[in-house]
Amino acid sequence: MQGTDGLLGQVLDGRYRLVERLGEGEMGVVYRAEQPDGPPVAVKVLGDRLAESPDQRERFEREARALFGLQHPHILAAHDFGVVAGRPYLVMELLEGRSLEEIVDAHGPLPPEEAVRLVGQVLDALAFAHRQGALHRDLKSGNVFVVERPGEAPTAKLLDFGLVKFVDEQRWGSGGAQLTAFGSIFGTPAYMSPEQASGATADPRADVYSAGVVLFEALTGRWPFEAEDRLEMLRAHLMQVPPTLTERHETLRFRPELEAIVARALAKEKEDRFADAGEMLEALRAVPRPLALPKDAPEGFAPTAPGSGRSAGAGSMRRLGLLVAGSLLLLAAGGGLAAWWLLR
Repeated sequence: MQGTDGLLGQVLDGRYRLVERLGEGEMGVVYRAEQPDGPPVAVKVLGDRLAESPDQRERFEREARALFGLQHPHILAAHDFGVVAGRPYLVMELLEGRSLEEIVDAHGPLPPEEAVRLVGQVLDALAFAHRQGALHRDLKSGNVFVVERPGEAPTAKLLDFGLVKFVDEQRWGSGGAQLTAFGSIFGTPAYMSPEQASGATADPRADVYSAGVVLFEALTGRWPFEAEDRLEMLRAHLMQVPPTLTERHETLRFRPELEAIVARALAKEKEDRFADAGEMLEALRAVPRPLALPKDAPEGFAPTAPGSGRSAGAGSMRRLGLLVAGSLLLLAAGGGLAAWWLLR
């Protein structure tokens, strides 16, 4: 990120000494910083080129606004906001651990109980955001940080509210630039709901879909849809029926109730999904144990009452044609879609 490395060693606003470069993301560089009257913190500085773009500055500032307004145990905490050399910076809690994406890449699928526990914490955070009138719109395993402390169970923190959408004007106000419009594609292809993939308006059920992908990935080590080409990934979200967890996992057979929850979260039509993250979390907490058995084990899941789970594997497809038609129009537009994805 050109220009930001010159900040290493500087003291921002007489308080935050940047002592180590921790990493570089899409929006800027993150540093470890020391402060004279508190613990070390993380400081994200918007890149100088991006700082010249009003839209990128607005996106950075909206993320800060969301983090300050969404104080929750499983959402990254923000402490301060300022400007250095014309570039905004955000001071956040310093987390020790790895992203869920890094854990799955290194070790494969998580044990089912651990996967459901961590994703349940993410859903708890999302449910809080939804109640406050905020949509994340870029939920993915790379934006789920697993905090690892000696002697404590790992905990999940939801990161990166750069694509947040505020839907409660009474709480968040109606000011600020409108960063999205109908027909725009925002998000990460492997986790995008069909309505996001087609440029339609998103609501909490878009976050539910992405949470379904994250849960699928945590349980199986793979995405429900895998494609080499980004546009093929878009088509898969629009048109392909996702596999079951059991089909994707090499050794485990999953409880039908858990399969039904994932299928419902990944329904093509948002009307067939959970209404929001809170409803999905309630369903996940109600799944009997064990969550899975070895595939070569005899049948052993305890029966449950009829109708206790809702399968969306054959959900309604009545508007699929409209979604596909919308995606084809966006594909015809070409450049804007490809340019956005190349930035992810």
